[in-house]
Amino acid sequence: MPRHSLFSLFEPRTLVVVSERTLSVTQVVPPTLEKHITQIDVLNDQAIVLPHEFAGVAPGERVDQAVICVSHGRLPDALSALRHCKPRVVLLLPGHIPAPEPLEDLAYARAWGAMNDCMVLGPRSFGIQRPHLQLNLSLNQQEAQIGRVALVTQSRTITAAVLDWAADINLGFSAVVSLGDEAVLDVADILDYLAMDPRTDSIALYLEDTSSSRSFSSALRAAASVKPVVVLKIGAGASDAISDAGDAAMAEDAVFNALVRRAGAVRIRYFVQLFSALKVLVYTRHPKGRRIALFSNGDGAAQLALDVMGPSSAVFSAELSSATITALKSALEPGAVTANPVISYAPLAADRAKNVMDILVNDAGVDGVLVLLAPDPFSDLKGVAHQLAEIAPDARKPIITCFIGDASMRPLRHVLDHVGTPAFRTPESAANAFGILASYHYNQTLSLQMLPPEPLSKPPRLDEARALLRTVQIQRRHSLNEDECERLLACFYVPIHYKEELAEGKHHDDDSLPMAIRVRRDNRFGPFIVFGSGGQDALISGSYRAVELPPLNNYLARQLVQRSSLWRNALSHQMTPAAFELLRETLERISDMICELPELESLAIDPLFAAEPLLNAGAIRIAVSPKTVLVLPENAGYGHLAIHPYPRRLTEERSFKDGGAWLMRPIRPEDAQALQEFVRGLSDESRYMRFVSMLRELTPRMLARYTRIDYDRELALVATVQLPNPEHRGHLREHIVGFAHYLRNPDGRGAEYALAIGDAWHRRGLGAQLMGGLINAAQEQGLTYIDGVVLSSNRPMLALMTHLGFQNDQDAEDPTMRRVWLDLGETRLS
Repeated sequence: MPRHSLFSLFEPRTLVVVSERTLSVTQVVPPTLEKHITQIDVLNDQAIVLPHEFAGVAPGERVDQAVICVSHGRLPDALSALRHCKPRVVLLLPGHIPAPEPLEDLAYARAWGAMNDCMVLGPRSFGIQRPHLQLNLSLNQQEAQIGRVALVTQSRTITAAVLDWAADINLGFSAVVSLGDEAVLDVADILDYLAMDPRTDSIALYLEDTSSSRSFSSALRAAASVKPVVVLKIGAGASDAISDAGDAAMAEDAVFNALVRRAGAVRIRYFVQLFSALKVLVYTRHPKGRRIALFSNGDGAAQLALDVMGPSSAVFSAELSSATITALKSALEPGAVTANPVISYAPLAADRAKNVMDILVNDAGVDGVLVLLAPDPFSDLKGVAHQLAEIAPDARKPIITCFIGDASMRPLRHVLDHVGTPAFRTPESAANAFGILASYHYNQTLSLQMLPPEPLSKPPRLDEARALLRTVQIQRRHSLNEDECERLLACFYVPIHYKEELAEGKHHDDDSLPMAIRVRRDNRFGPFIVFGSGGQDALISGSYRAVELPPLNNYLARQLVQRSSLWRNALSHQMTPAAFELLRETLERISDMICELPELESLAIDPLFAAEPLLNAGAIRIAVSPKTVLVLPENAGYGHLAIHPYPRRLTEERSFKDGGAWLMRPIRPEDAQALQEFVRGLSDESRYMRFVSMLRELTPRMLARYTRIDYDRELALVATVQLPNPEHRGHLREHIVGFAHYLRNPDGRGAEYALAIGDAWHRRGLGAQLMGGLINAAQEQGLTYIDGVVLSSNRPMLALMTHLGFQNDQDAEDPTMRRVWLDLGETRLS
């Protein structure tokens, strides 16, 4: 199978090093590069001359990677000397003399990479490490230990600090990457590789900036769908809300938080939390909720942890069941505290600690256990540590420990660290770690949300809405008048009634608090929705409002309301269920408006009052951009949004050759079980032809990869039929009988496809129709070609591709494969 485009960066088979420094890779040569590395030492004032032949490189082949480490002023000479060996990747490390104008080197490296079809990491990169290969292509002489966490940073100093700390606690890495100035390769590119890397189980990011919002959002969503991702980004603080009194930086930060949430990743606030996150990310147990039980050998440690677990925290103290409290009374000494937090004042032994863990883990109201232990000369803490190390890895729920102190407690933490169970030094860091795990579970739930397969009960009148905005633009107006605002909302059936007198605060219900819905636009991440308090009181108090990115579905709209301070303080016990449903529908329909009308620049419905059968609005303000939209958003990939909506327009009813009905539609996260059943139902030969392996079912990671699609970069179409449901006689159930998928290639112009058809559904025209739908969708997204690799022995697939107009030839890297490709051009398949 073809290698990933960044394979040459992370696992080079041939290497050229051009350096004025002594680098680790030339002192300790990895086994895989022993006869495949060429070293050129750069001396002062001497020309950089490369040999005509390179170790391990056959004539006509390209060098996998070149590492350049030279001072300012010598970079052009070094790159020029490399031109004839045509490296696939160039890694640019800083030399002895830094560049006074880094942007000059950045521009030169970017232009050189484009001219020579070469990817560039840097300039001013700290380098990369792949510990399992003993590959250290960095300035750090200290090699990271082998592990399953990938570290990606935009700072050399942060990289060095994390590696130094990790060595002390025996934390290993699958990869360490310092990006530098990102001339060509950026965060999104590295995330793409690590998402597919079998050596990486989780990813930690340190960010100072993000370049392309859509590429970063898409890559983050794709990576977080298959493995945990934690993000530490500098900014105004990891706030989930904005206030009327807040500044632009605060709003931008809240939008970034919304993006991370929707991607299914976790954002942390402080550098010290990065260490906690790295430790818990290697832990395979994740809580299913936010309820935490605490067990301690004293009051102080438990109280410190509780102070971190406040109302706005990701976790809170669980309420123990009466059965649990009764069991604890039997297990602990008289006078022990058996409510949460559970506190034992007597000397603690290993068997007692085990009993308490068993009791707490078995409580259905507990999602995880936090153990907080301070030094005690009368307790067998060493035995307790070994007991926890034995039971925690296999416990049904996460158990996180905190051994407070250093001199006597550090060795006990290492006992837990060695078995992969997080152990912390302070109660605050341990409680924060649980919060990271809980936030990950919550954000993963958000990442699964997408628009329903069918529009809301009344599809919007898009032609009328677009014509209205076009009229405003032709008249060179920036804002809609009151009548136009009402008409636009009516086009989307927003359940709101405009009452002008409400703007002056003369509403009919003194108990009804003013709300506000706003749409604003972030320069990088596009439009976002804000919900919270409205009216004059909100302006005076600086009330905090919740933020979310479109598109919204039922669940996301509810969560947006419930994250606001207005909901927590008032609406949760004042609003009727019917009014809440109207508010939820309003947010969903406004989200649809944002998705379908890229011209929409801002919207404000403030004040807004709960009422039935329609919400009452005192003022509606809508502004449009002067830029004319020439391409419909669905044909432009919804480029104005940070998150591509579910492409329900691609849902079509189709027919087999014999007239039987089937449905073609984009795949959804809830299709995971159906897709697994489809793969299991394939014959051994069909599975081998599709996956080039003898797997009998998809791994959990593969299943997530194929069903949690980011529609900006890829598309998966399924063919489904309605068949009898054996679990419910007389009822039908949707079954997947075909699967087609494409993933954009790194060049951004083409995509690689895959196709599988159930054995019982062959020779019915299904493959041609499903592949035709995939090709047409790729063409709509502006792709210029689609390609793939097919086993040479898979004659039916090769025949189908030929029938569809594909060309094919032998794969250059694997003679058992054929490469097939189609120039989309004017191709259109029905």
